[in-house]
Amino acid sequence: MITKRTPLDRLVVAVDGPAGAGKGAVCRWVALQYDFEYLDTGAIYRAVALLSLQHGGLADQPDRLATMAREMAFVFSPVDGRFVASLDGADVTLALRQETVSMEASRVAALGPVRSALLDFQRNYGGKKNILLDGRDIGTVVWPEAQRKIFLTASLEERAKRRALELQEKGETVSLPGLLAEMKLRDARDMARAHAPMVPADDAIIVDTTFMTLEESQHQVAALIAPLYQER
Repeated sequence: MITKRTPLDRLVVAVDGPAGAGKGAVCRWVALQYDFEYLDTGAIYRAVALLSLQHGGLADQPDRLATMAREMAFVFSPVDGRFVASLDGADVTLALRQETVSMEASRVAALGPVRSALLDFQRNYGGKKNILLDGRDIGTVVWPEAQRKIFLTASLEERAKRRALELQEKGETVSLPGLLAEMKLRDARDMARAHAPMVPADDAIIVDTTFMTLEESQHQVAALIAPLYQER
């Protein structure tokens, strides 16, 4: 049974949007500024995707993946000013960012049983502490009661360029046209899936970061949260 916590217990901020819009870098910075619990919900799906790949690919076995999702020991926590993802006691922060894991995560996230298995975890993460969550369906499905909902986006071309630069900085060879095509496919899959499609909540504030620097994006989101934070 899914337990829903009333937002009166704590301040809940939901940040949704497509890959490459800057959600992770923005939300991590804002969470540290306000001393919020922070959950990159995409990391949860990436963790399930990593487990899937480790077992030869299980996207065609949703019930088995759902069981693994319920049983995995996943922790996303701040360490020396950054957030570290641990899966069954192992640091998987870097492994979760691999492109193969990203593509598998998009397939895994479309599976209803997996989404149901992870919903309760997301809703209860952080106990009664103020929390900021980022993902694809936080404001529409996971936390429709959130006091602040933000949809962070950017043009497809800009998002592909950012992702290409991120991969190049890691020493990986990148094909920008190929990356652009992959991100376009992922966007289409995320928006068209039957279970919790990626769409802005009706009361979400749209923040387009196409022409913003990372610092400008961070301060824009922080400014949207500040009035609620100061009231508590």
